[in-house]
Amino acid sequence: MRALLSTYLYLENDKFDFKLLSKIPNFTRDKYFENIVDLNLLKKEPLKISEYWNAAQSRINLQGEEKIFKTHSACVSLKDKWFTTETHTAGYIHIVRDPRSVVCSLAAHSNTTIEKSMKDLLNDSFVGSNGKYDLAELTCSWKINYLSWKKKKKFPGILIKYEDLFDNTEKEFKKVLFFLKDKLNFEINDKKINQTIKLCNFSELSSQEDKRGFVEQVNGKFFRKGKKDSWKEELNSNIKNEIEKNLKKEMQELGYLN
Repeated sequence: MRALLSTYLYLENDKFDFKLLSKIPNFTRDKYFENIVDLNLLKKEPLKISEYWNAAQSRINLQGEEKIFKTHSACVSLKDKWFTTETHTAGYIHIVRDPRSVVCSLAAHSNTTIEKSMKDLLNDSFVGSNGKYDLAELTCSWKINYLSWKKKKKFPGILIKYEDLFDNTEKEFKKVLFFLKDKLNFEINDKKINQTIKLCNFSELSSQEDKRGFVEQVNGKFFRKGKKDSWKEELNSNIKNEIEKNLKKEMQELGYLN
């Protein structure tokens, strides 16, 4: 989705470049906190970052223009400090993916075992980290992350299933564009949509990574398989059953289980 949006909104020629992704950066980055708090303190006490979410977002909004950020954070509060509020956020797009596939992807990108990846996925207190100072990103468990963004808020949002985006990219991408249109003031153009989808198909992104590398690549290829149900080839029955047992309600709600 980030590739699609950055290409549609910011591409100035007819060639995709990974540098476009920097137009939609991760919010939890050193540059957004460095003039607010000593980053060494946040490295020493990671969860103190919640005390500075509001200030960091206020500084961003002082620039007077709408911007898109990516985050893996759940929309939660820590010590009465919310990750974001209607004061700072005009809307959100939450991409949810089958947790069985997430486990496989997380294991590959983190260079860890499927078993460890599953424990992290089910860990309500899971905290990720970003950048030189390991800034904390409160990802939480898959369940909490999903429910936190699903919950009705004072600012609008939409939920997009990864699998639907995979099966019908044009339809799901248009949903996102129409949601963002009035917030970012751009035009909907079918020809441009089709060009964007062509430039951002998985094989093209994977080829670009092979030729030029990708800055977010850590352990092996970032654009790894491009399949929606890769878990069927990678998970053993014990891991599969454990995930389904713990997340049965949410998975049924999303159509991942009957």
